[in-house]
Amino acid sequence: MLFMTQGLQAATPVQPSINIELQKSLTAFFAAQPKANGAIAKLVKVQHWPNIQGSVRWSLPNLRFLPKRVSLIAEQGHGKSLRRWYVSTQVRWVRQVVTMKHDISARTVLDRSMLQKEWKDIAGLRGQTWTDINDVIGLKTLRNMRKNDVVVSSIVKRPPLIKRGDHVTILVKTAGIQVRAEGIALKSGSRGDRMLVQNIRSKQTLQSIVQDAHTVSITMGGA
Repeated sequence: MLFMTQGLQAATPVQPSINIELQKSLTAFFAAQPKANGAIAKLVKVQHWPNIQGSVRWSLPNLRFLPKRVSLIAEQGHGKSLRRWYVSTQVRWVRQVVTMKHDISARTVLDRSMLQKEWKDIAGLRGQTWTDINDVIGLKTLRNMRKNDVVVSSIVKRPPLIKRGDHVTILVKTAGIQVRAEGIALKSGSRGDRMLVQNIRSKQTLQSIVQDAHTVSITMGGA
């Protein structure tokens, strides 16, 4: 829990050449533990202090992923008197995520005994991370992983439940009625994946969603 209790004063030392009110407002902003994508932002340092007098309102930009360098938004005033600056900072993004309990090799299917949860800095990681061990069980690693490595979607994959050429049951739901048909998978897929199947009897190709290792479903007419 080191990340959760670590103070911010050391990360934002008062510098005589910098507006003290500006520094205080930034310290207060990070003390409130701003979040993005479920992770808490922790200030490491300000790359370039702007020439601003007084305190400002701070906010995070919209972030698709969590980079190590972030341009924070600083604002003063309102309406026509609004002024805005983008302040380059270095941050850590701290979140409790699923990690490896010990070293494993590539092409290993993950089970509960291999996994743990830790508070980690996930800044710069590309891809999805997980907070629930159950969501990671059954994934296969694409490379060797070391103890305490964060499980990220870019280095794991979910083995297909259905493989191309498998015979499947097609559940067609329409107007409150469910009809079953036999089909053949035209591609491989995991639970929740969209995949094409062919109805054996009609030879019609249909877009379906994988339900389990033997079943796909199709919903028609908004039912």
